[in-house]
Amino acid sequence: MMYHLMTRADDAPSRLPAILAEEFRVTLAETDVSAGSEWEDRNWDAVVTCEYEPLQGDLSWSLTIYAANEVRHQPSEAALASAVARSLSASVFVEWDSRFPWMRRVALPEGGHTLARVTQSGEDGPGYSVDAAESTIPDVPHVPVMRLPEVVQAYDIPTPITDSVEWVGIDKGSGDLATLVRNWERLCSRLRTGWPPEGWYSATLYREDLEFRSRLDTEMEALPPEVDKSTLQEVVEKLDFIYRNSTSDDGGLALSAALEESPEKLSRRPWYWRRRPLDLPWLEAGPNENETQPL
Repeated sequence: MMYHLMTRADDAPSRLPAILAEEFRVTLAETDVSAGSEWEDRNWDAVVTCEYEPLQGDLSWSLTIYAANEVRHQPSEAALASAVARSLSASVFVEWDSRFPWMRRVALPEGGHTLARVTQSGEDGPGYSVDAAESTIPDVPHVPVMRLPEVVQAYDIPTPITDSVEWVGIDKGSGDLATLVRNWERLCSRLRTGWPPEGWYSATLYREDLEFRSRLDTEMEALPPEVDKSTLQEVVEKLDFIYRNSTSDDGGLALSAALEESPEKLSRRPWYWRRRPLDLPWLEAGPNENETQPL
């Protein structure tokens, strides 16, 4: 099994052999911790190995750890990160969700974890900056604490209405219409269920959902006459009904205020732009209304 960790601890390479031996339940003689460029003095009989590379910026080391198949105890990456963070008294960063490679799960030295946005630069070697986190990271105290939209985007929202439709023949295999309807159903579900997982949704994300809804109108109008739209129209009308019942018409005032746009701009758009959630999910947004850019 392979693990990839990043840490702030300056002394990580010297302390890792004992930590890895304990966590993988092997002897110290069965471990090897070496620089990635080092080949001569390695322990080639080791069953748990770690190659380390120095980093610039907010993180000090990149650690690639391998456990051979014969190692019976192989913790999950999150469990290993937590153990290493505790032993090093330093934060340890690991992958969180492959759809958001710039997001990292951060194991905290005193236990627990948070999520952080990490960006990469490489002018003088690999460097990483921790740009934001959901809660305080003790050894990078300068990092702003804010809500991260990726947490909302990654949350799985079932779409039973969309999934019940046979899209072959409607979508012509492109998947665009199904994707747009599914996105509309997710917004309707969020409206009805209190904005999971944290009761928050940024105005920027809400605007994106309405833009997708406008694209849905455009795609539906562009369907050729021979395509039977009745099922599609029935599904969209059902979702529109849910949306109407979960919102109120304010002429677009709440959304335009959150986006710092002119209300007149939204008032000229389709009806769903002029409606607001009954409980505004972005009021508790705190300092974060920014969307994320990938590495």
